Amino acid sequence: MFFNRPYQTQLIENEMERKIKYDNERKIKTIFKTVKEKAKKYFVNFLETSSIHGLNHLVVTGRHPCEIFMWLMILIMSLFGTVYISRSTWLRYQSSPTVVSMDRDMFAWNTTFPSVTICPDDSKISPIKLKNYLNDSNEDKEKFEEFIHALADANFTTFDTIPIYDAIDPDKYLELLLNLSSDFNPTLSSGASGIHLQIIPTVTEMGICYSINSKVAVYNSPEYRAKNRWDIVHFNTSTLFVHPLDGEMFAQVMNISTSYKAYIHGPLEVPDISTKHQHSTPNFYMKLYVTALTVYTAPEAAKLSVAQRRCRFPHENVLKHNTVYSYTMCRMECRLRLCLKYCGCIPYFYRKIGDEKICDVKGMHCLGDHKEVLYKLRTKSGKKMKCDCLPICDDVNYVLQSNDLQKWFLGTYFQWGIVTYPRMRYRRDIIFGFTDVLVSVGGMAGLFLGCSVLSFMEIVYFLTLRLLCYTRNTV
Repeated sequence: MFFNRPYQTQLIENEMERKIKYDNERKIKTIFKTVKEKAKKYFVNFLETSSIHGLNHLVVTGRHPCEIFMWLMILIMSLFGTVYISRSTWLRYQSSPTVVSMDRDMFAWNTTFPSVTICPDDSKISPIKLKNYLNDSNEDKEKFEEFIHALADANFTTFDTIPIYDAIDPDKYLELLLNLSSDFNPTLSSGASGIHLQIIPTVTEMGICYSINSKVAVYNSPEYRAKNRWDIVHFNTSTLFVHPLDGEMFAQVMNISTSYKAYIHGPLEVPDISTKHQHSTPNFYMKLYVTALTVYTAPEAAKLSVAQRRCRFPHENVLKHNTVYSYTMCRMECRLRLCLKYCGCIPYFYRKIGDEKICDVKGMHCLGDHKEVLYKLRTKSGKKMKCDCLPICDDVNYVLQSNDLQKWFLGTYFQWGIVTYPRMRYRRDIIFGFTDVLVSVGGMAGLFLGCSVLSFMEIVYFLTLRLLCYTRNTV
């Protein structure tokens, strides 16, 4: 009869487990050592055969450790020089790869005819429409009439003069002004055949105005806003261009019937409260003669990023309250953000989105307390506000040459045009392109490390196909 020996059995089992564990650890160490040796051999093979100068000196047999250390330091300094100068080249390509040069062949291009925005200075409210409105409502006639006239003239310089009147919802301010505004139906003519200029009503920081030959005024038109549109408008009519061989070119607005302010600007821009203007009273004939200063972007430069060329095209829009981009619209949006920051509301002439609040009279008085900052976009210490506004890439600026204002018995007339054509224009072009980056980086790599494109391909080769073949052959 045999007796069970649990203690001895347990000792045998523990010994067997320890032996198995030892064998596994020994096997793992053997595999790790083998892989390490093969990896070291493969790495040494790369250093010996690489075309990058200096690497072979690190693994040549019989070298003193001081020699190896010296060559390692030389390689590190060479690599640092390559990376440092290449990084400077890349930063230059990212920050300033363009240059503005001058074209002087004035007969080789057309000049954009100036756009104009006309803002009536008085009689903004129609007396007949106002009378009919008061007859059909229960408004206090005297207070309402004073308020509506002040609201029609309201801007960042006059917000603090608006009388208190709380009977109207601020969201209805713009609609009410549009319904009560005087009709603006002057006669428009141009000296170019086949071109039909249009008068487009537009909502500006100066109130309701009227733009001619503008490509972007339509995006602030009452009709566009009322339909809650955000799409790009494709015009059926082309922008008016003129050529020196056309001679003097004018456009004329007749029978304006009120005093007004005239703003001259490019077709892709709009005026704001700080834009320079010319003023005319009724029964005067105002003639503005300008010359153009054009900046355009070459097709090659247009392919760069916005940060590289440091300008924007209208379709590269980053503004929340406008469908297209322009420099002035960006400044207007900057003012809008400041209005929300200071007073928690925006004026009625800005486009409202989301839960933004239209300023009531108290809100406009609050804006009046900050009018200097909002008007100039500068802090009280004179420092510019950070609006991050870039110019538009294809821009036209107009320089006023003469302003002729004379009494006119036939009514209020306005004429503007180009008499002197520009003898030069500015071209934004690439001066340091991607090819120049490759040449510079390749030159630095060749100078410091003696390598070329094939050297970099060797690295890729040793990390992919050669490594795969080596692994399969040594397993």
